[in-house]
Amino acid sequence: MKNIEIITTQDGSIGLYNKILNEIYHSKEGAKKEAFEKFVMPCLILNKKALKILDICYGIGYNTKCAIENFNSIQLIDCVETDTELAKKSHKFEYKSSKNINKIIEKNLKNPDFIHFYFNDIRKIIKKINKKYDIIFHDGFAPHKQSELWSEDLISEIIKKLDKNGLYCTYNHSKPVLNALLKTGITIGKTIKENRIIGTVASFNSDLIQNPLNNFELGMLNTKSAITYRDKNLDLKHEEIVKQRNNQIKNSTLETLSHYLKKN
Repeated sequence: MKNIEIITTQDGSIGLYNKILNEIYHSKEGAKKEAFEKFVMPCLILNKKALKILDICYGIGYNTKCAIENFNSIQLIDCVETDTELAKKSHKFEYKSSKNINKIIEKNLKNPDFIHFYFNDIRKIIKKINKKYDIIFHDGFAPHKQSELWSEDLISEIIKKLDKNGLYCTYNHSKPVLNALLKTGITIGKTIKENRIIGTVASFNSDLIQNPLNNFELGMLNTKSAITYRDKNLDLKHEEIVKQRNNQIKNSTLETLSHYLKKN
């Protein structure tokens, strides 16, 4: 954890700063607050069943911890994280709750009961997973830092693991990611707080989407700005993916976003 700096977010919960990527792991407004509002809250509609959850980019486990705190019944949680040291110390970071959640995390790190950890790149294991999940949390760093976590190719594989009545949740509402989701045939919606978009939720069951993208928003996904990141074999480096996308944008005949906005 030598490249990690511990910070305190505005709601009093612990957050992290990655010195290499020059990026924070959580919202400055509150790490715990973000986990609830952007990941758990949109999925409370599924709270009546024993849930299977996939937590991609576990970090120090806020999304998993918040899920344990708020869902009535969880059958299993599969957590994916490349930083093994960070994940294994996640139970040491304070998480205020009426439930002793850090003890649950610590116990499962030593003897997996209903939480299983994959200490690996999601790209290397996603095709090997043969389960369907009720909820998928996708919480990687933003595409300008880690485009490999947001390629059309990876998202396609992730969505294959989603139950037909399940929900995919992410804070990411960028056009390339929305377009990648659209290509899977899933219904895409917005997570909204105080009349502003704070994230994305998607499902094959459109009845589960309270705020679907409207026609104007869907139209923006036909512009250059929504050209997806590509990583066909799930093995390219961030710089290669970005360069490839930039070349595609340069040579594209698609309408620009600014032109689309002007005419609409």
